[in-house]
Amino acid sequence: MKVFRALKFLFFLFICLSVGILQTGTSSGQAADVVVLRGATVIDGLGNPPLRDAVVVIEGDEITSVSGGGSDIPVGATVLDLTGRFIIPGLIDSHVHWSNWMGEIYINHGVTSLLAQANVSKEERLDSQTSLSTPRIFHTGGRPRLSPSMSREEVRKAIEAYLKNEPDVAWFLQLRESNKEVFRWGAEEAHRAGLAVFSHTQDAAAAIDAGMDVAEHVWGFSFPLMTTQELEDFKKGRFLHWASYLVPGKQLDDVIREAVAREVYLNPTLVYEWGSLSPKALEREQEGYLLLSNPDLSYFPEDLAGMLLLRHRQIKGYSSRYEHLPLVAQLSDGDLETFQGAKRNVQRLVHRYVELGGKIIAGTDAAAVAIPGLAMHHEMELLVEAGLTPMQALQAGTSWAADMFAGFQGARGNQKVGSIQAGNFADLLVLEANPLEDIANTKKIERVMKGGKFIEFGYHPEFFTFESPPFVSMSVPEPEISSIFPHKIVEGTGSFEMVIEGAGFVGNSVVKADGISLKTTFESPRELKAVIPAEMLERAVPDRFRSPGPDQYVGIFGDRSLAITVFNPPPTGGMSDSVSLIVQAKWHIE
Repeated sequence: MKVFRALKFLFFLFICLSVGILQTGTSSGQAADVVVLRGATVIDGLGNPPLRDAVVVIEGDEITSVSGGGSDIPVGATVLDLTGRFIIPGLIDSHVHWSNWMGEIYINHGVTSLLAQANVSKEERLDSQTSLSTPRIFHTGGRPRLSPSMSREEVRKAIEAYLKNEPDVAWFLQLRESNKEVFRWGAEEAHRAGLAVFSHTQDAAAAIDAGMDVAEHVWGFSFPLMTTQELEDFKKGRFLHWASYLVPGKQLDDVIREAVAREVYLNPTLVYEWGSLSPKALEREQEGYLLLSNPDLSYFPEDLAGMLLLRHRQIKGYSSRYEHLPLVAQLSDGDLETFQGAKRNVQRLVHRYVELGGKIIAGTDAAAVAIPGLAMHHEMELLVEAGLTPMQALQAGTSWAADMFAGFQGARGNQKVGSIQAGNFADLLVLEANPLEDIANTKKIERVMKGGKFIEFGYHPEFFTFESPPFVSMSVPEPEISSIFPHKIVEGTGSFEMVIEGAGFVGNSVVKADGISLKTTFESPRELKAVIPAEMLERAVPDRFRSPGPDQYVGIFGDRSLAITVFNPPPTGGMSDSVSLIVQAKWHIE
């Protein structure tokens, strides 16, 4: 009897195991790549209330459902418990001067899609869809070849040729009075192809009327508010900043309302122009330094790294009294307050734009002016500093940018990025803390998923090798000396002040005499002053113009001289040409 019961039990166990194997095989056949993220709070990027204790079902590279706790979980799915975590969509940088060495640094910071201001090859774009080491690349296809002299038919043909590059967004030349008609014709053709038009402009209202759909930067809203004389004075460098004229009022409100009515997106690039005036500028510089000092990120161009760190201390200025990017620490109190006031004007505009129903898109203008990847988080922080809610800042970095990819009046349809919803790509970030409490929490990334797969964090020195260093737009120029005054002095003269004229001088330029740094006063980008100490004159080289021989008084064939140079500190900068200060012998003068 016992033997029978034992055999009966073994037979029952065999049947159960067989059924289990069949069930497992069936479920894996139906849901081979099914992953379930359970327990986290989902912030979908669309502005909906957070969904707590969520169940996100992912099959292959797409999200198939997003629901509340208690929802059914597919049999055989891989389940990841993320209780206490927060899930947001993968970020979208909507303004990137792209090069493929940036891939790892973007994806490590949770930027899973970007708009490249470039004509990226089809092969690279296709590869970016599945690669776990680079974001999905949307591109502008370069720029269409448009010129003011073109006829309408020539414009049509130019756009037709441009469309062969398969742009996702049309990137147009800056609108000016001379090309307004050509811009309009080109925009009509781009719209007919379903593309949104992305452009700089000096006059936002005119550009919007001509068909611009994405305003690149804010300055186009400012110039129309200036009088003719103010605009002329600004162009001549008599004022510190255009944003001083961006004053709230009906005229500005009318332009914003028209932009919002036309569904124009605003790409303010705050990190580029205003990051150095933020109370958190030093903190962000330290974050950048920590990132760029990672030895595994050895392929990051050294000159560019230094320049981008310096940007946290520079402000973009327009007065002829300063170089283009003066150091904030060297501004006078009055000028600093003028810049702060200009920044507040920009912040008010950005806040008002969203308040009236407009959409801001977060773009960084990397890598020339901001650190790829990291700058996206800084841009969202600056949007919150401007008055947006953390939810709105997240939308600017996700779904609002995705709406731009949908094209003119949505003609291109959902591109499946920028929000956590069924049918979209499973591009998302798992955060350790709530970004709606503090937008800086978007940097507390526990995991990054792209196309249903988690990436491997970290950098690889072999990821990219430059054939030649990339061009770096100088944040600090190399100085040049054209003259010094006085250029000649008599030995025995006491300390005196020298005026150095030239070009490329900056607020922290240093005048050197025979390589020794002198106390330097910055007067303008073309003039420095320095005190030459009396003892320095004793260092003047005696008659370096003659061959060795019996001693004579200096001055028979050549006076003594000191080499005067100007040094601009790194990351770019460098040493100027050398100009000689002549030190004449007293006996020779007599």
